[in-house]
Amino acid sequence: MPSRRHVVRNACLLLQSAAQHLMDDPALLVVQVSRRLPFRTRVVAGEVLHTVAGKLPRAAGAAALGAFMAGDEPSAHREVAKASHSGSRMGGEVAVLLGRYELLAKTSPPHTRARAAWARGNLSHALRILHSADRGDTWYAQRLQSELRLLRPDYRLPVPRGAWSAAIPAEGEKLRVLHLLTNSLPHTQSGYSLRTHRILTALRDQGIESVALTRTGYPVMVGVPTAADEDTIDGIRYVRTLPAWLPLTQEGRLEEQVARALELVEEFRPHVLHATTNYYNALVAQAVSTATGIPWVFEVRGMMEKTWIALHTSPQSRQEALTSEKVRLVAAREGALAASASAVVTLSDLMRTELMGREVLGRAVTVVPNGVEEALLARRRTPAEARSALGIVEEGAFLVGAVSALVEYEGLDVLLRAVAQLLGDPSVPSELRERLRVMIAGDGEAAPSLRALAEELGIADRVIMPGRVSRHIAPDWVQALDVVAVPRLDVDVARTVTPQKPIEAMALRRPVIISDLPALRETATRADGVLCALTHEAGSVEELARAIQALAADPSRASALVEQGLGAAAERTWPALVRRYRAMYADVITQGESARG
Repeated sequence: MPSRRHVVRNACLLLQSAAQHLMDDPALLVVQVSRRLPFRTRVVAGEVLHTVAGKLPRAAGAAALGAFMAGDEPSAHREVAKASHSGSRMGGEVAVLLGRYELLAKTSPPHTRARAAWARGNLSHALRILHSADRGDTWYAQRLQSELRLLRPDYRLPVPRGAWSAAIPAEGEKLRVLHLLTNSLPHTQSGYSLRTHRILTALRDQGIESVALTRTGYPVMVGVPTAADEDTIDGIRYVRTLPAWLPLTQEGRLEEQVARALELVEEFRPHVLHATTNYYNALVAQAVSTATGIPWVFEVRGMMEKTWIALHTSPQSRQEALTSEKVRLVAAREGALAASASAVVTLSDLMRTELMGREVLGRAVTVVPNGVEEALLARRRTPAEARSALGIVEEGAFLVGAVSALVEYEGLDVLLRAVAQLLGDPSVPSELRERLRVMIAGDGEAAPSLRALAEELGIADRVIMPGRVSRHIAPDWVQALDVVAVPRLDVDVARTVTPQKPIEAMALRRPVIISDLPALRETATRADGVLCALTHEAGSVEELARAIQALAADPSRASALVEQGLGAAAERTWPALVRRYRAMYADVITQGESARG
């Protein structure tokens, strides 16, 4: 447990962060705080706010915020349309959250109009709005200016002076690596943090020592006021960057992280620096490498700009995002930093090709796909046994679903519609219609709309949504399924970034259905070229419904997929995959020795 002094420091950091968010974006602050609550609690809170504010004069903005929190987007859109006539700031902020930029009135505060421009990727225009309204010296403007400077092609963080120097491993000495991360266990459970932890534990088991450093303010800034200066999980040290005062700008925060990293360099004497997505961590690694001479590698786990584009839900806003200033600058920045690293790691051949198109030399890119823990291959549990342990679903049900982050591009609405179609189709055998259930475990911004859709489709009584589940029992939820679905939508991020879910489901002996997208095909294909999953056209309710019915009707086909999938998973255990890291680290250390002459 942290000391009283650390608790006070954390409370100050949390208050500073909240104050900055309150000034920058009060609506988003309320939404983020509500997402820390249990799902039902935040829905009820949103419904109450919507109802109460809806009865008050000039409170349409607050009513819109309540509807948004509750997942009632139609009502949120209606309330925002009302609020737009008054030019209220809260109405404008919710309009930005909804992507309804056209509803912003000319009388909306300059701050809100600048936020809307920034949200659309028009970064320079956002600053022009503030400067034209004599708001160019506000804290918000300073923060935006800082973010824009970080995206300049020639920008580098200041390099502190010191007596640090690169350490060369002596014969027989363990290799030491300092990892620079955005977030980590135990405070964030995501594909990012889970992949990181599995890599670090597998490296440890192969004699490579690791220490990981997370971004400035984390995890206090995400609502963990009791955070310690470091956490040790399964023997892996996760060190925090928690200063006494939270810098106002992103540049200041990265400089704090550089300073903390240099303290760890003195203590830990790493041989390699390993920065993992995004470019903030790469900038920190670049600065520390410049100060110390320690070689650095950049692990690109996703194309940051593609993920941002996928958050835009309408075709028009997505097309606007695609051609925005932000996309151009971020892609160029991450490409340039990857090119300047000693080596680059990525998740798939598709992403390697993408990086090569950004002038990153192909020979410098190591592909380490998402893998599985060997222990998963040994877990033999039938769906009935897993459900009994979890206390869900009556005996004899046929359960299809996913354990996933609930964001729009995962396509889980397509899954709900496919199940509803099967349930309502008289040509589907009555036995399947009686047995069919859907389970979606996880949380995220799409959770309220998925629950609302289940109600609208009339299948809420067939849908199980337990919310976020811990990493320790997530495999039980996967094994409770008869079929695992990964129905990602056809957006750039889903076409290029390979998820971990399919290969883990295969390791757990479950048949998998995937959208027919390049990244998912690569994930589900064995080294011998065998595709180990059923596919359906991305976004096609009809094809997904047919695939579910096909596996329900033919257990032998499902069993064949399970056997094929086990073969694919066995090829990608973490102990086998991390040997690629060991080889890469050895290469960059050798390169560093040669460069120093």
